[in-house]
Amino acid sequence: MDIHFPEFEIFAPKIDTAWTALQRQYAGRITGAELDHLFACLVFGLTSPAYAEREPALHFDVCHALVAMKLPADRVKAALHSVPEPTQPWVVNAREQIESQAARMGRTLQEMHNFNDDSVADADPSAPSRPGNTEDRAA
Repeated sequence: MDIHFPEFEIFAPKIDTAWTALQRQYAGRITGAELDHLFACLVFGLTSPAYAEREPALHFDVCHALVAMKLPADRVKAALHSVPEPTQPWVVNAREQIESQAARMGRTLQEMHNFNDDSVADADPSAPSRPGNTEDRAA
């Protein structure tokens, strides 16, 4: 899958760092499938502030592209489409904490880089459209 999105250059360094940190923290303590899923949850959390209000398929494609930076295709699919049975009781809590912390990082990135600023979308005609105010659409 080859997808380009405007924020790729901003997320990519975070993804590299996150994968390394997850491996250091959890490798050898949980299964590879669990580690891959934790990574996918981190990516989802990181990208949610910028993409959660947009088309769900676009958000999924962004997550897929970012997870694919570190995992081969078969592992990407498994990480994004299935939740492995936890081998340790703390894994579920770790997943929730990782996703939550990543969402906080994502909000910070969003504020720093104005991901949902319509003027940025207007400046880049190849950028996906930004959603309008939901109140305006409802009127």
